[in-house]
Amino acid sequence: MRRSRRTLLYSAVFAAFGAQDGRADTGAAHARGHKPTHRPAARPHPQARPAPPEMRTSLQTGQQPAAASDPRPAVPEAILVSGRSGRTQEPGGGLMRVEKSPRAIQTVTRDYIAKQAPTSNLQQMLRMLPSVNIADQDPFGLYAGQVNVRGFDQTEVGWLLDGAPLNDTGNAAFYANEAVEAEDLETVSLQPGSVDISSPVINASAGLSKATMMNPTSKFGGLIDTSFGSYDTFRQYIRLNSGYLGQSGIKAMFAFSHTKGNQWRGSGQAEKYHYDFKAVKEFDNGSHTGLTVSYNDQINSNYLNPTLSQYRTTGYSTSFPAYFSGGNWYKSSNNPFRNVIAVVPTHIHITPRLSLDDSLYFWYGTGGGSGAMTVPANAYMGTQPVTLDLDGASKALVLGSSNQTQFRPGNTLSMTYDVDAHNTTVVGWWYEYDNEYMNYTLGRMDQATGRVFDIWGQKDLITQTDGQPYSMRDFLTLTQTNMLFVENHSHYFDDRLIVDLGFKEAMTTRRTYNYTPGTRYNQNLHNAEPLPQIGMSWRFNPHHQIYISGTTSVKMPSNLSIVDYYNTSGTQTQSGGSSSPEYSIHEEIGYRYNGRFFVGSISFFNYNLTNRQQQLSYYLGTTPITSTTNAGGQTTRGVDIQLAMKPVWSHLRPYVTFEYLHSTIDSDIKTTGTLDGQRVTDYLPTAGKIAVRSPKVQAGLGLDYDDGNFWMSGQIKYVGKQYATFMNDSAIPQYITNNIAIGYRLKTSGVIKSPEIQLNLQNLTGAKFRSGIYGIANALQTTRGVYGSTIAGSQPSYYLQTPFSAMVTISAGF
Repeated sequence: MRRSRRTLLYSAVFAAFGAQDGRADTGAAHARGHKPTHRPAARPHPQARPAPPEMRTSLQTGQQPAAASDPRPAVPEAILVSGRSGRTQEPGGGLMRVEKSPRAIQTVTRDYIAKQAPTSNLQQMLRMLPSVNIADQDPFGLYAGQVNVRGFDQTEVGWLLDGAPLNDTGNAAFYANEAVEAEDLETVSLQPGSVDISSPVINASAGLSKATMMNPTSKFGGLIDTSFGSYDTFRQYIRLNSGYLGQSGIKAMFAFSHTKGNQWRGSGQAEKYHYDFKAVKEFDNGSHTGLTVSYNDQINSNYLNPTLSQYRTTGYSTSFPAYFSGGNWYKSSNNPFRNVIAVVPTHIHITPRLSLDDSLYFWYGTGGGSGAMTVPANAYMGTQPVTLDLDGASKALVLGSSNQTQFRPGNTLSMTYDVDAHNTTVVGWWYEYDNEYMNYTLGRMDQATGRVFDIWGQKDLITQTDGQPYSMRDFLTLTQTNMLFVENHSHYFDDRLIVDLGFKEAMTTRRTYNYTPGTRYNQNLHNAEPLPQIGMSWRFNPHHQIYISGTTSVKMPSNLSIVDYYNTSGTQTQSGGSSSPEYSIHEEIGYRYNGRFFVGSISFFNYNLTNRQQQLSYYLGTTPITSTTNAGGQTTRGVDIQLAMKPVWSHLRPYVTFEYLHSTIDSDIKTTGTLDGQRVTDYLPTAGKIAVRSPKVQAGLGLDYDDGNFWMSGQIKYVGKQYATFMNDSAIPQYITNNIAIGYRLKTSGVIKSPEIQLNLQNLTGAKFRSGIYGIANALQTTRGVYGSTIAGSQPSYYLQTPFSAMVTISAGF
């Protein structure tokens, strides 16, 4: 089935290439090739007609700019550029943007972002989009929760910041709390199901999310604010803009924030220091270069996500113990991590027809998760018996730390050529080298008080009695990716017809070196995937557009799934091995309307997946661990609807969203069972079951009022029932979330510009319910396998809806 669909899609793309030269995706149309933002480009060759400006991207932002709005007179715009927020004309209060691309794109803009709590993270910004289902770990964005896009989790979505990838290359994990601060965020867009042909990702089988850091301003100035909220949360923030530095054409921005708060349940806390920096250099011929840097240093206490039985017994009181009693407690369950990402996007006009684009990036991170556990002195490291130095004790309470240190440089290089008045072609190459070392160490704890010597799991470690180091797991992953791509964009009839064609070959080699005794030392994955794309749109007039797209995407198997694991008793807990990548074929047809009073879109989509990689989250003792399983084939179909008003009636801008989703598991899932007292391989009878984390219906309503001084913004969202097990014998019921924000902008006074006070409220009703699925399970009840074995049931675990919370922010520009 997969091969026949792929063959048909190949034939369509190759036939189109043979019949007409063109250029691919608008979001990648000058994929990293762009119109200048502030200075005019050189006049194009008389015979060359480049793609329309709205179809090009900006290297300073890494995003597709908003398309042109309705040509008829609109409501006057009054933007307060020196304050935290400003009144705009954007539909739905910034929850929807006019799009022109021949693919589905859903975008939130600065108008909406500025009215959210300033501590909010990237995933929380996407909450009201029709394709997105969010489960928060905390109300203020200090923790990364769960993101699902049309039923796919965040590891199946590629996440970019100014064109640089944010996902972990090894297991594709994404932690929204470690990325750019909301104060420095300009836009966040989501392309459900489709990926720009030049995007540097190898996990985006469910789509792509692109975040844009705010550009530095042309004049010197800045912003300062402070926030106070529930659970003793407080935050300080400052941003400085240099303005243009003399006649150099360089302008820069630097921002710093410090946030600290207690957990809403339990005794832990979270604290982070964050730095954002962006510089832009512009040239008179339209060329430009820049530098974006985001650094995060954070220590979070872990939340304990309850299982079904824990939820039924302790409910909202489920947490790690507040006092030490000889076992794990909140001071031994932490997640320290620091990371930095830097990207240098460059666009060079070589000739009026030819340009070069380069995006060089670097990512580094170190840290992990921890929890207390008791180990015996006579233990195993892999299959090798060892004696641990426990100061003469036969057993001891130690800190188990799942650590990683990762660095990866990468570069995306492309050339853009305007062939003629109707066609532009882009060819390029992406390369990335990823080095990721992971181990599981045991750290010393005070046996009387429970004090942890080093929460980072790097010092004061338990060793063997001969002084040799000890690790429960210890392996290195080296991943190299080469991707060649070509894209063509054709536009005819005054840009009413757009045809985007693209093809890329993604070649990945993943090597693991397992240093644990008794494991397979070296295991490798080599994969090459041809990934064609096609998109077409027809604009009937300035108000009506239809589009159709077909894309293919891939997600590489996690490095965690190809290595062997053993526990301290010498029992093998995972037998790793090579597996096939997740492969997705996605088709979509949609309609957009852009009128004087409102904008709207509707899109019908279909996915066919093979080798679905499901992320599993669980606890090893008390340490949070993630792994993946191959859930076989899956079919996902549905419809997304968005409707947003422009500010044409009493400053009100309503927003409505709806999604219907039908996602089914196409095959039986491989697992293990017990037959005649022996452990055997068997299959869960899951074919035809509904996929986990896939609510059939989601609906949202937003309302924004802004008269330039007083503003108010509120949103409610309904999320339908979601299954937590592959066998559909456990689920969380439907629920409704709500948020409201109120603010007032004061008048500028002297050096204090656009002062503002803002109040953000969440869960006004104080409702209590399970808001998401933290860890999925095969089945809650004991199940008979396809071949007759008995497959034991297990309990899923959950996110809990955060209670009522409030945050007040006072800000001023200068």
